[in-house]
Amino acid sequence: MNETRQLLKIFGVALTDFEAEAEKLAEVAGRFSSDTGKDEIVKHLKNVTELCRELNTRWFDVTRRIFTVQNELLGRCADAAASVQYVDDTTEIESARMEAGE
Repeated sequence: MNETRQLLKIFGVALTDFEAEAEKLAEVAGRFSSDTGKDEIVKHLKNVTELCRELNTRWFDVTRRIFTVQNELLGRCADAAASVQYVDDTTEIESARMEAGE
C-alpha cells in the first residue's frame, strides 16, 4: 500500500502542476498571431508536449499499479477457487467409489 500511496501522491502533484502550467501555456497560445515567430511557437509546442508527457507518464504508473493489484487479487481468487474445486472433485470421486462399492 505504501507504493500505491506514493504513486498517487506523485500523480496528484503532477496533475496540479499540469493544471497550473497548462493555464499559463493556454494564455501564451492565445496571444499568438501571424506575427509570432516560428521559434517561439516551436518552443511553446515543446513545452506543451513535455508537460503532457510528464502527466501521461505519472498516469501510466498509477494505471500499471492498478492492474498489478487487480491481477494479484484475481490470481489469489483463482487459486482459492481451484483449491475448492479440487476438494469438491475429490469428494465426488470418493462418493462415487463408495456408491460403487469400491
